[in-house]
Amino acid sequence: MGALQLDNEFMQYWSQLSAVQKESLLLVAKNYLNSGSSQEVEADARKRLILRDREEYLSNSVASSFTWDQVKQMAIDKGKRNAL
Repeated sequence: MGALQLDNEFMQYWSQLSAVQKESLLLVAKNYLNSGSSQEVEADARKRLILRDREEYLSNSVASSFTWDQVKQMAIDKGKRNAL
């Protein structure tokens, strides 16, 4: 579900709330954002994404990497660059 769709759905519910309910929900949202746990959860999720991307990169790119000697040869001879 996209952010715009979430915003629209939230606003449909928001318009049905009373002033007291809105104030209560706003307080819950503020407390959630100000709590350390939400920041920790976000940091952990970010770490997992980075580690997953790193593992994927390492598993896919090992076969296509070059040795230092190959890089030096490609720098000297354009014909060995394999359309880089």
